Amino acid sequence: MFEKLMLDTVEGGLEVCAEQWSRLLASPVSPPDEVATRLLGLFRVLLLEPESGVAEATEEFLLANPDHEDITNALAYLAELAAVGGEVADRARQCRLLIGHCHVG
Repeated sequence: MFEKLMLDTVEGGLEVCAEQWSRLLASPVSPPDEVATRLLGLFRVLLLEPESGVAEATEEFLLANPDHEDITNALAYLAELAAVGGEVADRARQCRLLIGHCHVG
């Protein structure tokens, strides 16, 4: 569902998919997974809560100690969002920079 919604957002824009994102990001992760829960929290901030801080949301995601694959996936999703344009793209780029800065070396 997440990946399909990401594709729909890139193709049609956030305005078209905002309701679906709201429903998806409000539902609990099943089975429970701390990294996935924090990733969804990060995307909630990026997509639905522009008044919230990207730096804080990125830090929360990283506190789950995501492995290399989780970080690679997050960076790929953020790259897709950066293609959307507007404020969402700016926030996605900021998040990518923060994650990259924390995981250099």
